[in-house]
Amino acid sequence: MSAVRYSRLTQVSAIAVLLAACAGSVDAFAFFGLGHAFAGIVTGNLVTAGYGLATGNASLVKPAVTAVAACIAGEVIWARLLNRRAGNALHLLIAENALLLIVLITWLGTDDHPHGIITLSMLALASAGIGGQSIWALHIHQTTTYFTGMLTTAVNAAAGGSLAKIGVSIRQLCALIAGAALAGILLRDLRSAVPALPLVLLTAATTIQAWCPSPAHHRDQPSGENAS
Repeated sequence: MSAVRYSRLTQVSAIAVLLAACAGSVDAFAFFGLGHAFAGIVTGNLVTAGYGLATGNASLVKPAVTAVAACIAGEVIWARLLNRRAGNALHLLIAENALLLIVLITWLGTDDHPHGIITLSMLALASAGIGGQSIWALHIHQTTTYFTGMLTTAVNAAAGGSLAKIGVSIRQLCALIAGAALAGILLRDLRSAVPALPLVLLTAATTIQAWCPSPAHHRDQPSGENAS
């Protein structure tokens, strides 16, 4: 393997880990800080919405539906923009940074206790960003948001004797858990700083991408980015 090839593999892996940690922190923040709905876990939100409808609990339905709709909107917008302008797609990571920055500013502006439409608006922005990230991750052939399909594919491959994909799956899942755990610690001990965590992680990934503009054709993970 050439030095250039190895460098690109390392940079893509670093970006994937940072984005997975970002997704974990955003989901933890969204669920425990913005109305008990995940920013990017569509199936979990649909289950919550279904339960809320069955029990007549609008406080469960509104955040879940908002998150799902915004996540899908983010995916559609990012996909269209990515198809129009491929390249290194750095502008889409910058756009996600902008959305998370707005969330952070709003969170601080409400003394880290938003209510009503402000909470739903923040949830929508975070969900749109994570939805867009899931599309961007396809650009570098990585899983950073939806892990059910990735894990199922990896386990199936391992059962057939191929262990290579398991390592990547474990790496990404650990990053997701680490991001969520750090968000949980901040929610407990430094609540005002919680939305800054995913922004820092995303900024780091964006910086690496800016330095390495052509990692888009590396694949080291089982398919399943769009399975949740």
